[in-house]
Amino acid sequence: MNAHATYPATLDAEGLTLRVPTAQDLPHYAAFYAVSDVEVGGYRGNRTDAEVQTILNRDIAHWEAKGIGIFLVFEGTTFMGGTGLAHPDDWPCHELTWWLMPQTRGKGVATRASRAVITWAYDTLGWDRVETHMRDENTPARRLAERLGGEIDRRQTFPDGVTRDVFLLPRRIA
Repeated sequence: MNAHATYPATLDAEGLTLRVPTAQDLPHYAAFYAVSDVEVGGYRGNRTDAEVQTILNRDIAHWEAKGIGIFLVFEGTTFMGGTGLAHPDDWPCHELTWWLMPQTRGKGVATRASRAVITWAYDTLGWDRVETHMRDENTPARRLAERLGGEIDRRQTFPDGVTRDVFLLPRRIA
């Protein structure tokens, strides 16, 4: 039994369902990494089966160890991607993060899912701040942070050597 047994099995996100991944979600992870053109957690698309299994295992273990993590995002039974709160052991702070199947981008999925996670962090976890860390060249993610009401709080150099803008995300925007 872990110390974080209170994390939710699912969150509702304006017509989307967010749920904690399980070992049975390997096909969803494999589908994402087979077509992804973006870097997620240090991984890019076209990963081997063993690498995809390692990523899924890491995400499940993150929930068990920290009580937060990546939710898988579904609209009905259609897998859309993932979003959640990550805090790798070597990272200085938590971060709202997301990744989407290419065909779901530009449809408001990341916005709706991220709002649900932000609300959960503030209202259920009792956090006093939620942030996301942005590479300078990641224009789509910057636009999402701004849609979520995020404002640049600081610039910080992270353990991977990349200096990023840190966006502070409010509880909820009108």
